[in-house]
Amino acid sequence: MAKKSLRNNFLLISLILSILYLIGLSFLKYYTNGLSIKNYSFRYLGNIVNIVFSGLLFIGILVANFKEKNFKPAQKKFIVFLLVIANFLLVLVYLSSEFFVYDQSSYLFSFQIKKVYTGFFYILSFLIIIYVVLYIWGAIFFIEKLHELRTIVRTIFVVMLLIIVSIFYVWDVKKYSYKRDDFVQYEIAMIPGAAVWSKNKPSPIFEGRIRKAFEMYQEKRLKRIIVTGGNAPGEVSEAEAAFILLTRLGVPNKDLIVENKSSTTTEQIKYLKSLEDSLANKKILIVSDSFHLPRIMQICKFFHVKAEAIASDYKLLFSKTLYYRFREAIALLLFWLFAI
Repeated sequence: MAKKSLRNNFLLISLILSILYLIGLSFLKYYTNGLSIKNYSFRYLGNIVNIVFSGLLFIGILVANFKEKNFKPAQKKFIVFLLVIANFLLVLVYLSSEFFVYDQSSYLFSFQIKKVYTGFFYILSFLIIIYVVLYIWGAIFFIEKLHELRTIVRTIFVVMLLIIVSIFYVWDVKKYSYKRDDFVQYEIAMIPGAAVWSKNKPSPIFEGRIRKAFEMYQEKRLKRIIVTGGNAPGEVSEAEAAFILLTRLGVPNKDLIVENKSSTTTEQIKYLKSLEDSLANKKILIVSDSFHLPRIMQICKFFHVKAEAIASDYKLLFSKTLYYRFREAIALLLFWLFAI
């Protein structure tokens, strides 16, 4: 009787926790970005990945319930414990976004400390879910020694596989090439901010974005330009550095919009989202580097911002290209999974 009770409790508790995790993650992805859950899309790739892992977890729990001999009582308790921790970490994400107080001027690895903590809670929770999925399915198919350690190795492999998929996605940039023969006029173009060097000079990457937008403005393909980006340490904001260069090149102030509060690409797309009423049914363009645009367009898709993208002409050394694409691949994967 006690055995049957343990079996039923394991099934019920673990299924409830797995469902709560998917609901909690889906809710937080939108809520922390100021969006209603009504914006949720089953076609968005990041949501599909979340659903796939939750589905594997859900099905695995059901199968495990019938593969009674493969799971010791201690293993079942271990699974429930990990699922409780994964859900608790999502609670910390919510508390971090709503109630925890952080020093806004404090940064770690160029990221606001609040984003670092929130990202840490998200990542750890998802790693636990991957581990639990592999732990359950591993026990279903294998009876092996050191199962817990072997599952860690499998978890690392799955994470690497996800990163590789993201790298391939970031590498697909041909569609963002500038087509001089196709004359399309845009109401507005946004230039995402980048590093500012000494004497208020945009970095070469940033200047490449600015000059591409200016070239299109000269060709009458753009009516107005939005420059974005917050303060750079010891210098003017990224947006102001772009504004200074564009005015020197001859763009009148009336055709420039300065947004100097954002510190991330996501915040810059949110700003575009805030303009949707005034830009309804008007063509929007985003000008950035080819390695940056795949992630930008995924962020636009998440926020339901209809925009097109053009890559700048700035060419990177191959070693730099590898570095930036790998960094973007990680950033894209984090956005897919957690919208951060």
